[in-house]
Amino acid sequence: MKVVWNVPNVLTLLRVLAAPLLAYFLMRGYYEYALYTFIFAAITDALDGFIARRFDLYTEFGAALDPLADKLITLTCLVILTFQGWVPLWLTLAIVVRDTVIVAGAFSYHHLFGEVDIHPTWLGKFHTFAAFALFIVVLTHTARLIDASDWLTASFVVVLATTLASLAQYVVLWGRKAARRAKVPH
Repeated sequence: MKVVWNVPNVLTLLRVLAAPLLAYFLMRGYYEYALYTFIFAAITDALDGFIARRFDLYTEFGAALDPLADKLITLTCLVILTFQGWVPLWLTLAIVVRDTVIVAGAFSYHHLFGEVDIHPTWLGKFHTFAAFALFIVVLTHTARLIDASDWLTASFVVVLATTLASLAQYVVLWGRKAARRAKVPH
């Protein structure tokens, strides 16, 4: 895979580099700075995809790095906030299981059939949006910029629902795709 340095890929790399900074701010209790870092990551996530599509700057490197950057930012935030008691363990486990199943499925598919051409589904994109929105709410709450106490539990449940629904969708879609490929003689 050739590394291409274009604007979308640099934005994605900045998101990867923001993860240790996010972890530092969270672990030190600098929640307002963590919020700004997370918002920066969310904005660069939206921008890199828009720019890549709009100016036809799609690369294999960017396609591989983008979901990894998303997972790195999400898991950094999720694990630390769970450890600190701001996010329930059941939600963290559901998201980690979802992501693990998807990654393991992609590796298995690649091992069995070769190239994996992964495109996020609308439900997968909605899940990512819902999780990012939840982290912004939690971080805004932890930074004491708003009091979200009354609706945090409902927000956790919504993200759990998108987590489980998108997991089921990916398992069904990729299971069908693998079944079709298994029937084709090599």
